Amino acid sequence: MKIDAVFVIKRRGVVVTGRVDAGEVRVGDTLWVADRTFRVDGIEAFRKSLDSASAGDTVGLLFRTAEKADFSKGSVLRDSPGDGTQAPATFVL
Repeated sequence: MKIDAVFVIKRRGVVVTGRVDAGEVRVGDTLWVADRTFRVDGIEAFRKSLDSASAGDTVGLLFRTAEKADFSKGSVLRDSPGDGTQAPATFVL
């Protein structure tokens, strides 16, 4: 998933928005951005809380233990570490 925007919600954490490119993401999954991992603490779409999101869904992912500086617009969230040379279609998110 390529990050479209990053927000900080007081007393909740950091929310990143974007569209899931392929596969599925669930609450509790561990995702990679650059060389760091983060646990998905919540998923929302259009003010509705979800347990999972599938390819094509536009969602916001909540990370409670992250800082806004950990993410930037255009970064790619994925389900496994990588060097960034893989085609985006191979990423789960």
